[in-house]
Amino acid sequence: MPPQPPTHSPPRVLFLDCAPFSGGAQESLLSLLTALHGQGQPMLLLTADSSPNGLGERAQAAGINTTAITARHWRKSLSGLQQFRVDHRAVAPLLQQATADFRPDLVHCNGIRAALLYRMAMPKASQRLPVVIHDRDLRLPFGVRTWLARSLSPRIAAISSTVGRLWQHCLPLRQIHVVPNGFPLTDIQATTPAALPFATDNGADVTSVILPADFVSWKRHDLFLRTVALTQQQKMPLRAILRGRARDAAGRRLLERLRRQAAALGLTPDVLAFVTDQGPALPWIAAADIVFACARHEPFGRTIVEALALGKPVVATPTAGAPEIIADCPAITIADDDHAALTKALAAWLSPERRRQCAAAARARAEYFSMSRHVTGIQAIHAQCLE
Repeated sequence: MPPQPPTHSPPRVLFLDCAPFSGGAQESLLSLLTALHGQGQPMLLLTADSSPNGLGERAQAAGINTTAITARHWRKSLSGLQQFRVDHRAVAPLLQQATADFRPDLVHCNGIRAALLYRMAMPKASQRLPVVIHDRDLRLPFGVRTWLARSLSPRIAAISSTVGRLWQHCLPLRQIHVVPNGFPLTDIQATTPAALPFATDNGADVTSVILPADFVSWKRHDLFLRTVALTQQQKMPLRAILRGRARDAAGRRLLERLRRQAAALGLTPDVLAFVTDQGPALPWIAAADIVFACARHEPFGRTIVEALALGKPVVATPTAGAPEIIADCPAITIADDDHAALTKALAAWLSPERRRQCAAAARARAEYFSMSRHVTGIQAIHAQCLE
């Protein structure tokens, strides 16, 4: 754990995020920025997300000093590398001007992509500023972390121990800190549930399960569909919601494949609802009875904590970051990585009484991921940068 932050004036921090959309990393950053802003933290956010109700718009609405940049979501491919080269040259003058005007004490890069952008867009003299990389990723080309470690010598804020271990071969342990994501728990618990899109079954008790995950392949929506199909074969009184957003052309293609798969499995709209609007997922998580998580390379598992904060049970596969959230929480079932085991796990949560009994334990586990704990950890890393 990082040391406690000192009591002297907070440093001036330039936050950099280069995602052109708002995903979990941007939601987590916005929660952090809002909490720091409330404490009078001097900061400047550079963001590539100009989408309606996205990171830039919401940060400005919260009174956070914000500058827009333009960048794409570079894929791990030759075309992605070419896009990165174009984008970092376009961003460089904006980033250099913002640094000269704001005069930060340190730079906080929200993710590896932001760190790459900063490293390539800034002159070497400017790179003498201390850098924090808020690492939220498990899936990177080999050598990226080593190159950033050698060229920036950053402090690492890893969102899980699994992510933190990936830096141990290239940085001293004193520069690597595990700081789990923080959540505005009171706001989450006040969420108004969405209206479920299912008709009642003649007064029978019907349980709803949701997979909240944007349409990227490693979230494994296909496994969720196969599991739901098996629950229907076994006559379980279960209804399912697949809630996600298609961020790009690849996401739209994946969504169409999943619609075809659902039809082939016989999952009709009265059993499975696709919710693909651009609004927040929380109202849908609040509306469901059970939350499903089956991503293959999940570095943390934001929706798991949101479900716990709402008192919901979770059925999950044993992916990378989830075990650190789970601990011994009785509201979470870890099932083997196949649809038969997941179906059996869902069956155990069909009882409304069992779900009520575990609600308090779920909320208690979510308290570990409070914003106050998260802010303290990040402030301690910032303070260490300036020692």
